[in-house]
Amino acid sequence: MRERITEWMHLLPEGTGGTLLLLVQLVVALTLVGWAYNRGFRPVERGPIIRLLLLIPAFGLALLVRHIHSEVWQPVLIAVAVIIAGFFGRTGNGRSMGVPMMMIAALLGLNLMLSAIVLTAVAVLVYLLSPVKKR
Repeated sequence: MRERITEWMHLLPEGTGGTLLLLVQLVVALTLVGWAYNRGFRPVERGPIIRLLLLIPAFGLALLVRHIHSEVWQPVLIAVAVIIAGFFGRTGNGRSMGVPMMMIAALLGLNLMLSAIVLTAVAVLVYLLSPVKKR
């Protein structure tokens, strides 16, 4: 089986494994935060656990932060992404989970895994313990 996998590995571009791992990490974080966010809603009001319109920009931010190595442009890029997520995440009944997911994506893009895990745990706890009307 291992020989078959190595036969086809030359077809993938260099760095594909790290990119796929980053995507899997974002999907896991989004699944946990999405599950906690949906817990307080009635079944009719619940949205999807994995929001594709949130995963794509978060993945793009993580890739950009990982690609750009400038000490000036990384914080600017992260700040702009969080501000845009805050504007677009505003709904009639409160904030969505866009801002924490952009911050988690930025931490994952910077390879700060422990910080991303702690921020994911904090976001899950906040969404589990906060009433729905405050979100």
